[in-house]
Amino acid sequence: MSTGTLIGWLPVLLLVVVWIVMFIKSRDVYIGKSGKTHGEMLEEHIAELRRHNDLLEKLVKDQESRIQKLESRRQGSGGAGGR
Repeated sequence: MSTGTLIGWLPVLLLVVVWIVMFIKSRDVYIGKSGKTHGEMLEEHIAELRRHNDLLEKLVKDQESRIQKLESRRQGSGGAGGR
């Protein structure tokens, strides 16, 4: 193999190496370290957000009912203890 042939094939070999490196890096972008795809991780994240949202809605309803009970108690005893 002559030097001219090696120099002629060098850009092609460099291109193949760059393509392999880019393929590996892009695969790592689309598949997380856990082996799950971005779509699977997104679905899990959405399910977790919905669960958190449901818990927050439950807490808000509970607090609203507590506030209503306190307000009804204040209205019931509001005129008796005042100045």
